[in-house]
Amino acid sequence: MSSNGPRRGASLYEFRDLDLLHKLLDEGDNQGWVETAHLARALGLTDEGVQSVAVRLSWMVRYRILERNPDQSGVWRVAPAGLRIVRARVKAATERDLDQMPAEQMVEVMAHVAGRYFQADPVTATMLRREFMYGTKARL
Repeated sequence: MSSNGPRRGASLYEFRDLDLLHKLLDEGDNQGWVETAHLARALGLTDEGVQSVAVRLSWMVRYRILERNPDQSGVWRVAPAGLRIVRARVKAATERDLDQMPAEQMVEVMAHVAGRYFQADPVTATMLRREFMYGTKARL
């Protein structure tokens, strides 16, 4: 929930792609499929938010992060490339090192990440770019 009341949409600036992937996995049936309306409710969205969720998930299909059920409208699951991203974990020691690093040194880390962006497969590159967009949204 935002400080301005319940969320009404599902834009990149309201939910990280990675958080949506985790929620899809949590809410999916035994084959991973989730209906749009079910996911919207699980995200705490109002009925008006269902369309926003559908649009967001459609884009994630286009990016090959999700799959649309060919037999059922409005039903989605995490695609194999999305699963690889969800399952990738940063080791605790690496996370601790990054947290303790002076902000000025993070510029060099970001330069390294940017260089890796161009070497990544298209799905991973998309997720990197979108994570940066989410993380650098306007500060309130």
